[in-house]
Amino acid sequence: MNAGMNQEQEQTGSSEFELRTRALLVESSESLSGAVRSRLTQARHAALGAHAARLRYRLQRWAPAGALAAAALALLVVFLPHTRPVPNTAAISGSIDDIDLLTSEVPLATDQDVDYSFYEWAVDAANNPTSAGHAGAASVGSNGS
Repeated sequence: MNAGMNQEQEQTGSSEFELRTRALLVESSESLSGAVRSRLTQARHAALGAHAARLRYRLQRWAPAGALAAAALALLVVFLPHTRPVPNTAAISGSIDDIDLLTSEVPLATDQDVDYSFYEWAVDAANNPTSAGHAGAASVGSNGS
């Protein structure tokens, strides 16, 4: 029997004193008459009803203050800025200028003064480093550009 009580104590987390007290209370409540049990039940329900009424009164008393606090918080969230100001750096302003240029209706002006002979000479000079000497410089200079 002692082993069974130990298992029950471990499961419920109750001490031996609590278990004995519970057993005595259950036994004494079973020995009460029906009329006494009915009056006790009515008294318990009346006490719970009174507690609920006090709780409703507290809620009614503090509800306007809570609503006012919630409204003030909502106004703060809506009207205060949420982010830190972004510093205006050259990279950001340049990007904005580029976007404005790309989204505008004005066509982009391409560079019409491209010297293709220079690029041909640079490719030849890179491919043949020995022949890129005076002949290449003469051809660039003869263009007049």
